[in-house]
Amino acid sequence: MPWNDQSKDTPPGGGPWGSGPRQPWGRPPRPKAPEGPDLEDMLRSLRERFRFGGGGGTGGGDRGMRGGPSGIALIGAALATAWAASGIYIVNQGGQAVVTRFGAFARLTEPGPHVHLPLPIEDVRIESTTTQRQTVIGETDKNESLMLTGDKSIIDINFTVIWQVSSVKDFVFNVREPESTVKAVAESAMREVIGKNQMDDVITRSRSKVEQETLDLMQKTLDFYGAGVRVASIQIKAARAPEEVNAAFQDVIKAGQDQITKQNEATAYANNVVPNARGQAAALLQDAEAYRERSVRDAEGEAQRFSSVLTEYKKAPRVTRQRLYLETMERIYGGADKIIIDGRGTGAVPYLPLDQLRNRTPAVAPPVAAPGTQR
Repeated sequence: MPWNDQSKDTPPGGGPWGSGPRQPWGRPPRPKAPEGPDLEDMLRSLRERFRFGGGGGTGGGDRGMRGGPSGIALIGAALATAWAASGIYIVNQGGQAVVTRFGAFARLTEPGPHVHLPLPIEDVRIESTTTQRQTVIGETDKNESLMLTGDKSIIDINFTVIWQVSSVKDFVFNVREPESTVKAVAESAMREVIGKNQMDDVITRSRSKVEQETLDLMQKTLDFYGAGVRVASIQIKAARAPEEVNAAFQDVIKAGQDQITKQNEATAYANNVVPNARGQAAALLQDAEAYRERSVRDAEGEAQRFSSVLTEYKKAPRVTRQRLYLETMERIYGGADKIIIDGRGTGAVPYLPLDQLRNRTPAVAPPVAAPGTQR
């Protein structure tokens, strides 16, 4: 048995010289280096996994080794195809895409299918220019909602900013965090506008004014930044006094609403009364105009009649005087229930109107009470 043969037949604890697992001359054995995976086993496992060469056994292993380069080529081709296909992208309607080449702006693409050089050469970022986005300020954070008004009062306000992207290039490159920028600009603009208005006005009747002024100031600031953002609207959800004085301000709001109601009622009353008064005035004016026309025409007629009578009087004064006298008497006594007899006349005999007396209804005598009864 050789000196280095440490087989299982060797008695335990002894080598050929009874020294056990030791090298000759009593030296301890060298540590054995760990064995790594066999390269041939690795290739065989890879071939069986991807089935490059096909077939099993030893002969199949040789054929798999001979077909390895072609399999690697196929893998490379597939990876190259996938890498090239990663440059295909589609921009939906209402959106735009910014293509960057090594991080710098390359071009801007419109809706439709497009191709860019695959990563890491070119990259693409798609943004919608029609989608309206919302940013809420002051709904949960009191540090955002508590603001100082122009009359040195504190107001608790929360509002929503509705905005959309107007320039995709500016939106991507000019501002690092557009959403945070919009929120910060909205809060700053609202604080400035609130600081110029009275608390009662903000709570009751000037909300639309505050919203419009804040929108204009926000848009001006964002345009100065070149943020590529258009503010669509600002909606104040709640504007109230702090909880400590909220009850008193609710009374103020109710009084303001009552004032508006009374003003509307007064306006409605005025709208009803004024047209009626104008109609009555117009009717009176028309009646006056008609009376004036009638009076003028009557006067003109009397004047013409007098002129005619004067002309006839000049021709026959006696006859005209008699005629005027008779017409006057007829006009005066025409409706009187009298009979007038001229004392100068002869042949007129007065008589009793027996027919009229006969037609009169006799007066009814009062009933006579029976003897012994009281009336």
